[in-house]
Amino acid sequence: MAETATPKPVEVVNVTIDGKTAQVPKGTNIIEAAKTIDIDIPHYCYHPHLSIAGNCRMCQVSVKGMPKMTIACNTGATEGMEVSTHHTSKDVADAQAATLEFILINHPLDCTVCDQAGHCKLQDYHFEYNARPSRFLEEKVHKIKALPLGPTVMLDGERCIMCTRCIRFCDEITKTSELGMLNRGDQSVIAVSPGKELDNPLSGTVVDLCPVGALTHREWRFNTRIWFTKQTEAICPGCSTGCNVKVAERDGKVVNVKARRNDHVNKEWLCDEGRYGFERFTPAHRVTGAYRNSTAGVREAVQVSDVINALKGTLKTLTVLLSPDLLLEEYYLLRQILNRATSVGRAVMPGYKRSLSAVEQILVSPDYACNATGARVAGLIGEESDTDYRDVLQKIRRKEIENVLVLGDRAIDPQDIDDALLEGLAAARVGVGVLTDGESKLANALGLVIGGHTVLEKAGLLVNNKRRLQYTQGVVAFPDGTVPEWRFLGLVGEAAGHKMLPINLMHVGDRELTRWYLGSDPVMSSQGVTIAQIKAGGIQLTSPQRESQAGSESGLSMGASPAA
Repeated sequence: MAETATPKPVEVVNVTIDGKTAQVPKGTNIIEAAKTIDIDIPHYCYHPHLSIAGNCRMCQVSVKGMPKMTIACNTGATEGMEVSTHHTSKDVADAQAATLEFILINHPLDCTVCDQAGHCKLQDYHFEYNARPSRFLEEKVHKIKALPLGPTVMLDGERCIMCTRCIRFCDEITKTSELGMLNRGDQSVIAVSPGKELDNPLSGTVVDLCPVGALTHREWRFNTRIWFTKQTEAICPGCSTGCNVKVAERDGKVVNVKARRNDHVNKEWLCDEGRYGFERFTPAHRVTGAYRNSTAGVREAVQVSDVINALKGTLKTLTVLLSPDLLLEEYYLLRQILNRATSVGRAVMPGYKRSLSAVEQILVSPDYACNATGARVAGLIGEESDTDYRDVLQKIRRKEIENVLVLGDRAIDPQDIDDALLEGLAAARVGVGVLTDGESKLANALGLVIGGHTVLEKAGLLVNNKRRLQYTQGVVAFPDGTVPEWRFLGLVGEAAGHKMLPINLMHVGDRELTRWYLGSDPVMSSQGVTIAQIKAGGIQLTSPQRESQAGSESGLSMGASPAA
């Protein structure tokens, strides 16, 4: 047997930055070393997941013993190093102000019409480190404006400060090399390589990386000012990677999506399908209220209590088709209800999988069921869930299942919906759907239907394909006449004599549900897990030897929070 190499110990050094001492691994650049003691050094071209370019010069610092200032991004920490930043050195502050003035010399006065206004590092740094009128009297250099680089990204050449983040991303991360820089000095410009366009599956990420307004999303140009939006930190439900995102919403519409940095999940990248695809989770025509599909094809309004009462006597034999877009709390709640009802029924979930290109594999998961791992954590489904799911569909087609609950629109893959399946659902003695899309075939086939919430309208816990527990927040408001799936399940359990939730929880929100779950799940409560801990980068669940009878992991470990 080959011997396992012993990892080389990391050498830790002591550095002093603005009078504060930090202990960091030897060679850590000064920007990252300063972050460990809450000192921010301004920068444009530096990004922790890209190579060092060192061309913006904004991160200059003074190091004792060095004859002149040095850039913090490309200077590694050594034992006893003493650093002065703009906070404690007037020379450094003046150098940064001069650098910023130089960067702004040819920058156009576009703030009033620029999409980046309100979240632009050029604006922020000018206000904080320069904030003085321009002394430049000559004509500014004019460059190309509104140049499409590809189907998703637009370039404004005059705004570009040549940080080259976009170029390095395409060279080093996607390795598609669509972008390059032409010319020299103030004539430099970003350009698309001959015969190419910026169309890789992660192309929109270059807009997130751009520190100014040079790169913008073609789909969202001039749609709104960022200060008119509600911005929410959420998790992308597009696949099981669980990318961290910040979603801007205005008037019930998603108007911008940016990646949030999480070194354990998506770094600061986001795929185009996830970024531009949030609308697919909000159907145009919603199911509101509750109704019964009559034999004449007419939707007859009923009370929510009628739907609840229809289900309460079926729990022992109920077959539940689960959407992979539900919350961990909802899966856990359903498991508890079925356990208490000593159910011989079962829950199944479709497997949403597909093949990926080499670039997609950098970030996108082939598993498009965003919280299928959460259903496994809750003990509702096993690793062979897709096989069980297809077995259930065949039984429905043969009209062998009498009591069925379809929990969520994606509980049945649209590709699997055929006439035989719809006839089988319609023939069920008790067929109930908690759905959102009023135009779906399921909404017309099931006997009783009630309006639910989409994954974008709820806050709670998701578990990605690497078993990382994360917290998402609702990004759009839900319409009147709808109920979240967890509240519906709580009412069903209560009607059947299996009260799971505190009585006041039926009248409050998702956050209280998460608190209830964290206090009820034996492992979560024993570890004292809080929402704040989960939001700080997520918590890594251990791989269990088995799922416990309570529907929880056999253990979990705290994951380190990402750098801010």
